[in-house]
Amino acid sequence: MTPTLREVLNYFEKQSRALSLTDLARELHIEPALLQEMIGYWVRKGKLRQVGADSCGSCGCSAGCPLPTTLPRRYELATDNLPTGVGFCPRSGS
Repeated sequence: MTPTLREVLNYFEKQSRALSLTDLARELHIEPALLQEMIGYWVRKGKLRQVGADSCGSCGCSAGCPLPTTLPRRYELATDNLPTGVGFCPRSGS
């Protein structure tokens, strides 16, 4: 059975870390393309955000960092106290 939009958001609310799209799709038994649309809805609503996609944001490599584009998409709950794009940096190991 396909999870509802709310169930997807509830799953993120129970996690303390960013989740990759592929891992979450496997966990929820849902096609990645459908899950991407569901996550996109919550991103547009400001409840979730993508992390580590365009730049890692923690080592200063900015958009020139070649590594984040090869990493899987990861998402987390959007909170007011964290800037967008905070996440794992392959160069610094944090």
